[in-house]
Amino acid sequence: MENALDENLFNELQATFPSDKTIRDGRNKADTWFDYPASKVLKDPTISTQWKDFFRHHTSKDFFLELVDIAGDALIKTNPELEKRIGVPIKDFKVAMRPGGRQDTLAPGADISMECQFYINYSEKPRTVRGPHIDRPSELFAALLYFRQPEDDSIGSDLEICKAEKSLYSNKTTVSVTDLPAEIDPALVTTINSAPYKANTLVLFLNSPESIHAVSPRTPTLLTRRHINFCCDVPHDLFQIKLPLKLKLKRKISDLPFGWRLAKYIN
Repeated sequence: MENALDENLFNELQATFPSDKTIRDGRNKADTWFDYPASKVLKDPTISTQWKDFFRHHTSKDFFLELVDIAGDALIKTNPELEKRIGVPIKDFKVAMRPGGRQDTLAPGADISMECQFYINYSEKPRTVRGPHIDRPSELFAALLYFRQPEDDSIGSDLEICKAEKSLYSNKTTVSVTDLPAEIDPALVTTINSAPYKANTLVLFLNSPESIHAVSPRTPTLLTRRHINFCCDVPHDLFQIKLPLKLKLKRKISDLPFGWRLAKYIN
Protein backbone atom coordinates (compact mmCIF):
# COMPACT_ATOMS: atom_id res chain seq x y z
CA MET A 1 0.00 0.00 0.00
CA GLU A 2 1.53 3.30 -1.09
CA ASN A 3 0.93 6.52 0.87
CA ALA A 4 -0.08 4.49 3.91
CA LEU A 5 0.03 7.45 6.30
CA ASP A 6 -1.32 10.95 5.86
CA GLU A 7 1.40 12.91 4.07
CA ASN A 8 1.78 15.54 6.80
CA LEU A 9 1.98 12.91 9.53
CA PHE A 10 4.51 10.87 7.57
CA ASN A 11 6.70 13.92 6.96
CA GLU A 12 6.63 14.82 10.66
CA LEU A 13 7.61 11.29 11.65
CA GLN A 14 10.29 11.19 8.96
CA ALA A 15 11.79 14.42 10.29
CA THR A 16 12.03 13.01 13.82
CA PHE A 17 13.10 9.46 12.94
CA PRO A 18 15.76 8.56 15.54
CA SER A 19 19.42 8.54 14.60
CA ASP A 20 21.14 5.32 13.60
CA LYS A 21 23.18 5.58 16.81
CA THR A 22 20.02 5.65 18.92
CA ILE A 23 18.64 2.57 17.20
CA ARG A 24 21.96 0.70 17.52
CA ASP A 25 21.53 1.22 21.27
CA GLY A 26 25.20 0.78 22.17
CA ARG A 27 25.91 -1.92 19.59
CA ASN A 28 28.85 -1.51 17.24
CA LYS A 29 28.13 -0.41 13.69
CA ALA A 30 28.27 -3.28 11.17
CA ASP A 31 26.80 -4.27 7.81
CA THR A 32 23.73 -5.88 9.32
CA TRP A 33 20.36 -4.97 10.84
CA PHE A 34 19.54 -3.31 14.16
CA ASP A 35 16.16 -2.94 15.87
CA TYR A 36 14.87 -0.76 18.70
CA PRO A 37 11.69 -2.20 20.27
CA ALA A 38 8.66 -0.48 21.73
CA SER A 39 9.64 -1.44 25.28
CA LYS A 40 12.74 0.76 24.95
CA VAL A 41 11.24 3.47 22.74
CA LEU A 42 8.56 4.35 25.29
CA LYS A 43 11.22 4.86 28.00
CA ASP A 44 13.63 6.86 25.83
CA PRO A 45 13.51 10.62 26.57
CA THR A 46 15.10 11.41 23.20
CA ILE A 47 12.17 9.96 21.21
CA SER A 48 9.45 12.45 20.25
CA THR A 49 5.99 12.37 21.83
CA GLN A 50 4.49 11.82 18.38
CA TRP A 51 6.58 8.71 17.83
CA LYS A 52 5.74 7.40 21.30
CA ASP A 53 2.02 7.85 20.57
CA PHE A 54 2.54 5.98 17.29
CA PHE A 55 4.23 3.09 19.10
CA ARG A 56 1.58 2.95 21.84
CA HIS A 57 -1.23 2.71 19.32
CA HIS A 58 0.48 0.05 17.23
CA THR A 59 1.03 -2.21 20.24
CA SER A 60 -2.55 -1.82 21.51
CA LYS A 61 -5.78 -3.81 21.48
CA ASP A 62 -7.33 -1.07 19.33
CA PHE A 63 -4.76 -1.66 16.59
CA PHE A 64 -5.17 -5.43 16.82
CA LEU A 65 -8.94 -5.02 16.35
CA GLU A 66 -8.30 -2.79 13.31
CA LEU A 67 -6.31 -5.66 11.82
CA VAL A 68 -9.05 -8.14 12.70
CA ASP A 69 -11.61 -5.93 10.93
CA ILE A 70 -9.42 -5.94 7.82
CA ALA A 71 -8.07 -9.49 7.81
CA GLY A 72 -9.81 -11.45 10.58
CA ASP A 73 -11.48 -13.93 8.22
CA ALA A 74 -8.17 -14.59 6.47
CA LEU A 75 -6.39 -14.99 9.83
CA ILE A 76 -8.87 -17.68 10.89
CA LYS A 77 -8.78 -19.38 7.51
CA THR A 78 -4.99 -19.51 7.67
CA ASN A 79 -5.06 -20.68 11.31
CA PRO A 80 -8.33 -22.62 11.76
CA GLU A 81 -7.36 -23.88 15.24
CA LEU A 82 -6.35 -20.46 16.58
CA GLU A 83 -9.53 -19.51 18.45
CA LYS A 84 -9.85 -23.06 19.82
CA ARG A 85 -6.25 -22.99 21.10
CA ILE A 86 -6.71 -19.59 22.75
CA GLY A 87 -10.19 -20.44 24.03
CA VAL A 88 -12.09 -17.29 23.03
CA PRO A 89 -13.17 -15.55 19.79
CA ILE A 90 -10.39 -13.56 18.13
CA LYS A 91 -11.95 -10.20 19.06
CA ASP A 92 -11.76 -11.19 22.73
CA PHE A 93 -8.05 -12.03 22.71
CA LYS A 94 -6.04 -10.37 25.49
CA VAL A 95 -3.51 -8.03 23.88
CA ALA A 96 -0.32 -6.56 25.38
CA MET A 97 2.95 -5.05 24.21
CA ARG A 98 5.93 -7.38 23.84
CA PRO A 99 7.86 -6.71 27.08
CA GLY A 100 11.47 -7.08 25.97
CA GLY A 101 11.82 -7.00 22.21
CA ARG A 102 13.10 -10.11 20.47
CA GLN A 103 14.67 -11.29 23.75
CA ASP A 104 11.27 -11.52 25.45
CA THR A 105 8.58 -12.02 22.83
CA LEU A 106 5.58 -12.98 24.98
CA ALA A 107 3.74 -10.67 27.37
CA PRO A 108 2.70 -12.47 30.60
CA GLY A 109 -0.99 -13.41 30.54
CA ALA A 110 -1.55 -12.14 27.00
CA ASP A 111 -2.99 -14.08 24.08
CA ILE A 112 -1.43 -11.63 21.63
CA SER A 113 1.95 -9.93 22.12
CA MET A 114 2.34 -6.89 19.89
CA GLU A 115 5.58 -5.29 18.75
CA CYS A 116 6.46 -2.06 16.94
CA GLN A 117 10.17 -1.46 16.24
CA PHE A 118 12.48 1.02 14.61
CA TYR A 119 14.56 -1.00 12.17
CA ILE A 120 17.68 -0.07 10.22
CA ASN A 121 19.95 -2.08 7.95
CA TYR A 122 23.45 -1.10 6.88
CA SER A 123 24.75 -2.07 3.44
CA GLU A 124 27.95 -0.09 2.95
CA LYS A 125 29.29 -3.03 0.93
CA PRO A 126 27.44 -4.91 -1.84
CA ARG A 127 25.34 -7.62 -0.24
CA THR A 128 21.97 -9.31 -0.12
CA VAL A 129 20.05 -7.82 2.80
CA ARG A 130 18.39 -11.20 3.43
CA GLY A 131 17.60 -14.16 1.21
CA PRO A 132 14.41 -16.26 1.14
CA HIS A 133 13.15 -17.16 4.61
CA ILE A 134 10.08 -17.55 6.76
CA ASP A 135 9.37 -15.83 10.05
CA ARG A 136 9.14 -17.59 13.41
CA PRO A 137 6.19 -20.01 13.74
CA SER A 138 4.62 -18.12 16.67
CA GLU A 139 4.19 -14.94 14.59
CA LEU A 140 0.61 -14.29 13.50
CA PHE A 141 1.27 -11.37 11.15
CA ALA A 142 4.01 -8.93 10.21
CA ALA A 143 4.14 -5.54 8.51
CA LEU A 144 6.74 -3.04 7.35
CA LEU A 145 6.34 0.70 6.86
CA TYR A 146 9.21 2.17 4.86
CA PHE A 147 10.93 5.41 5.88
CA ARG A 148 13.34 5.70 2.97
CA GLN A 149 15.35 8.90 3.18
CA PRO A 150 14.83 11.42 0.34
CA GLU A 151 18.56 11.47 -0.48
CA ASP A 152 18.81 7.66 -0.66
CA ASP A 153 19.68 6.90 -4.31
CA SER A 154 20.62 3.25 -3.74
CA ILE A 155 19.08 0.53 -5.90
CA GLY A 156 17.38 -2.59 -4.55
CA SER A 157 16.30 -3.50 -1.01
CA ASP A 158 12.79 -4.35 -2.20
CA LEU A 159 10.69 -6.93 -0.36
CA GLU A 160 10.30 -10.00 -2.56
CA ILE A 161 7.32 -12.35 -2.26
CA CYS A 162 8.37 -15.92 -2.99
CA LYS A 163 6.75 -19.24 -3.82
CA ALA A 164 8.51 -22.47 -2.90
CA GLU A 165 8.68 -25.85 -4.56
CA LYS A 166 6.18 -28.37 -3.20
CA SER A 167 9.07 -30.54 -2.00
CA LEU A 168 9.60 -28.14 0.92
CA TYR A 169 6.24 -29.10 2.41
CA SER A 170 5.73 -32.50 4.01
CA ASN A 171 2.20 -31.38 4.95
CA LYS A 172 0.15 -28.17 5.19
CA THR A 173 1.69 -27.12 8.49
CA THR A 174 5.35 -28.11 8.05
CA VAL A 175 8.00 -26.41 5.93
CA SER A 176 11.61 -27.53 5.46
CA VAL A 177 14.40 -24.97 5.73
CA THR A 178 18.02 -25.24 4.64
CA ASP A 179 19.78 -23.05 7.21
CA LEU A 180 19.24 -21.36 10.55
CA PRO A 181 17.29 -19.50 11.69
CA ALA A 182 14.71 -20.23 8.95
CA GLU A 183 16.50 -19.70 5.64
CA ILE A 184 15.52 -21.39 2.39
CA ASP A 185 17.76 -22.23 -0.56
CA PRO A 186 17.09 -19.57 -3.26
CA ALA A 187 17.21 -22.33 -5.89
CA LEU A 188 14.02 -23.77 -4.38
CA VAL A 189 11.90 -20.62 -4.63
CA THR A 190 10.57 -18.29 -7.30
CA THR A 191 9.94 -14.57 -6.80
CA ILE A 192 6.33 -13.91 -7.80
CA ASN A 193 5.92 -10.29 -6.69
CA SER A 194 7.77 -7.48 -4.96
CA ALA A 195 7.13 -4.33 -2.95
CA PRO A 196 9.57 -1.51 -3.75
CA TYR A 197 11.54 0.14 -0.97
CA LYS A 198 9.65 3.42 -1.21
CA ALA A 199 8.88 5.99 1.48
CA ASN A 200 5.44 5.68 3.12
CA THR A 201 4.79 2.26 1.59
CA LEU A 202 3.24 -0.39 3.84
CA VAL A 203 3.59 -4.14 3.39
CA LEU A 204 1.38 -6.41 5.52
CA PHE A 205 1.25 -10.21 5.41
CA LEU A 206 -0.19 -13.08 7.42
CA ASN A 207 2.46 -15.52 8.56
CA SER A 208 2.21 -19.14 7.44
CA PRO A 209 4.47 -21.90 6.08
CA GLU A 210 3.92 -20.37 2.64
CA SER A 211 4.81 -16.79 3.64
CA ILE A 212 8.31 -16.94 2.18
CA HIS A 213 9.92 -13.59 1.50
CA ALA A 214 13.31 -12.01 0.88
CA VAL A 215 14.95 -8.61 0.54
CA SER A 216 16.64 -7.95 -2.79
CA PRO A 217 20.35 -7.00 -3.02
CA ARG A 218 21.09 -3.33 -2.39
CA THR A 219 23.84 -1.26 -3.94
CA PRO A 220 26.42 0.12 -1.48
CA THR A 221 25.39 3.25 0.38
CA LEU A 222 26.18 5.06 3.60
CA LEU A 223 22.45 5.51 4.24
CA THR A 224 20.62 2.85 6.21
CA ARG A 225 17.51 1.05 5.02
CA ARG A 226 14.88 2.39 7.44
CA HIS A 227 11.47 1.06 8.32
CA ILE A 228 9.05 0.38 11.13
CA ASN A 229 8.54 -3.31 11.82
CA PHE A 230 5.20 -4.45 13.23
CA CYS A 231 4.59 -7.99 14.42
CA CYS A 232 2.35 -10.04 16.65
CA ASP A 233 3.02 -13.33 18.45
CA VAL A 234 0.80 -15.95 20.04
CA PRO A 235 1.92 -18.28 22.88
CA HIS A 236 2.21 -21.34 20.63
CA ASP A 237 3.62 -22.26 17.23
CA LEU A 238 1.19 -21.94 14.33
CA PHE A 239 3.21 -24.28 12.10
CA GLN A 240 6.34 -26.40 12.21
CA ILE A 241 9.82 -25.84 10.79
CA LYS A 242 11.67 -28.97 9.69
CA LEU A 243 15.45 -28.78 10.03
CA PRO A 244 18.07 -30.98 8.37
CA LEU A 245 19.75 -33.31 10.87
CA LYS A 246 22.96 -31.26 11.05
CA LEU A 247 20.98 -28.12 11.88
CA LYS A 248 19.05 -29.93 14.61
CA LEU A 249 22.39 -30.94 16.11
CA LYS A 250 23.77 -27.42 15.74
CA ARG A 251 20.77 -25.91 17.49
CA LYS A 252 20.94 -28.38 20.38
CA ILE A 253 24.66 -27.77 20.89
CA SER A 254 24.13 -23.99 20.72
CA ASP A 255 21.71 -24.24 23.64
CA LEU A 256 24.39 -25.78 25.87
CA PRO A 257 26.64 -23.56 28.05
CA PHE A 258 29.38 -22.26 25.73
CA GLY A 259 28.02 -24.64 23.07
CA TRP A 260 28.06 -21.88 20.46
CA ARG A 261 31.85 -22.24 20.32
CA LEU A 262 31.47 -25.79 19.03
CA ALA A 263 28.29 -25.21 17.03
CA LYS A 264 29.98 -22.72 14.71
CA TYR A 265 32.11 -25.54 13.29
CA ILE A 266 29.05 -27.54 12.17
CA ASN A 267 28.40 -26.66 8.52
